[in-house]
Amino acid sequence: MSKILVAYASAGGTTAEVAAAVGQRLTVLGLATDVVDINSHPDPSPYDAVIIGSAIHNGALLPEAVAWVQTWKPVLETRRTWLFSLGFGPVLHGPIGSIFRRMIPPAIASVRDAVKAEEYHPFAGAFSPPPERRLRVLIWLMGASYGDHRDWIQINDWADSIAARVG
Repeated sequence: MSKILVAYASAGGTTAEVAAAVGQRLTVLGLATDVVDINSHPDPSPYDAVIIGSAIHNGALLPEAVAWVQTWKPVLETRRTWLFSLGFGPVLHGPIGSIFRRMIPPAIASVRDAVKAEEYHPFAGAFSPPPERRLRVLIWLMGASYGDHRDWIQINDWADSIAARVG
């Protein structure tokens, strides 16, 4: 049986919830799965596959996720690896937002490439209005809205696709 590590970095808890859902789905599908906060410095060596998840802030994965990837890069390069993020990207609309919705920020692409991820999946997250007016205006211009935009069916489908490839 394959062992899978779901390692996540979460700023407000929503990425942790998605990581837990992915781990639970993989377990239901018969895979031995551990879901671990990256801040506890999990060792990916004993695992056959690794799923890395992080919130996106300022177009990049959280610093602790990037640092963990850098630390474990030699191991991650030898494991089947997937990457997911939670951010505004999937909910952007309008003429400006639609351009950015299709883009993978360079900082995320570099992490994806560093671990040779089989797939990168950006999920919509949950957002509250930021306190800074300039950020609220920017978010409005990009066509995003506040609230919980996580699509649990899409998240389960993604976990199913990983299970089919690993199992």
